[in-house]
Amino acid sequence: MKPVLKKQIETLLKISVSVGLVWLIFSQLDWGNIIDLVKQTRSFSFVLGLLFFLTSHFVSVLRFDVFIRKIGIRLGFGNHLRLYLLGMFYNFFIPGGVGGDAYKVYLLNKTYRKSLKRIGEIVFIERFLGVVAIGFLASVLILFIPSPLSWIWHLSIGISGVLLTLLVLKWVIRYLHTYKKRIYLVFGYSVIVQFLQLFCVYFILKAFLIDSDELAYLLFFLISSVLSIVSFAGIGIREAVFYYGAKWHDFNPDVSAVVALCFSVFTTVTSLFGIIYLFKGIQLRKPED
Repeated sequence: MKPVLKKQIETLLKISVSVGLVWLIFSQLDWGNIIDLVKQTRSFSFVLGLLFFLTSHFVSVLRFDVFIRKIGIRLGFGNHLRLYLLGMFYNFFIPGGVGGDAYKVYLLNKTYRKSLKRIGEIVFIERFLGVVAIGFLASVLILFIPSPLSWIWHLSIGISGVLLTLLVLKWVIRYLHTYKKRIYLVFGYSVIVQFLQLFCVYFILKAFLIDSDELAYLLFFLISSVLSIVSFAGIGIREAVFYYGAKWHDFNPDVSAVVALCFSVFTTVTSLFGIIYLFKGIQLRKPED
């Protein structure tokens, strides 16, 4: 099967999963209750959530720079941000086409004549360390969330997650030994990114007057972030995890699903800004320019 066709089929399946889950969840929501809830929203908390969301993406831009400088590419924050926004736009609004990461690899290779393999390797490892950071934070959160499981199970899961994180980092360093210090630094950046997004979700919760069980909601978010790979841009799977997670914990599933939906709206609107650079283009300067 040709790579382009394979990617298009994968994208079609992800879109199908997202559409199916959105229909399933939204058909069960009490929209009258949701409208009443929206009318009571704390606007200031909502704005704070948006600011933390945007800050998380700025840190993501800095994270990529840590790796790319190792192979002699100096972009500057402005060009990094343009590439990042355009990549988000490609990933979100052009399904089945050239992915945002693939375009980034292509453009950097074309401009700086660096190894296509090394640039692609950096992009992959950056994404991978982001997932490792999510697993690490989820393991820590489990230690503090009440559940039917005994405290021994909580402690075992938490410690296992932390140890697994250390083992994975050691494995990555063994595979990419020339990036040793940068791998720890990028992992640190990834943890900060996830922390900022957790604060985003926290303030969305506050905007909707949720003043209890916040840690459980934050765990829902981390779980949905990992599972988002099976849906399109995380849409549908995020709302499903929040909705059914709330039912399992005996929370209000309508409120929970709307919190997830707000995060998806933040992502959609931010990705839309990348259209500016789709038409305007990005002119990267070589070091000698």
